[in-house]
Amino acid sequence: GECSAFKERFMECLRHSGYESAACRQSAMAYLECRMDRRVTQLMANEPLEKLGFKDLINEKSEEKPEKS
Repeated sequence: GECSAFKERFMECLRHSGYESAACRQSAMAYLECRMDRRVTQLMANEPLEKLGFKDLINEKSEEKPEKS
């Protein structure tokens, strides 16, 4: 149940988008990150998000962060 909130957000997104998974990639990535972060409970092996098809979202995420001066 550690990642159930992430799963629910993902499922809610799917329902609202007519089960169009491409519209819910942010939620899917957050859910997978949660599962990988909870490796202690053996939910999911840690894999680079790039390998899981989220390279473009990772680039967007890093572009949103303000640069430190």
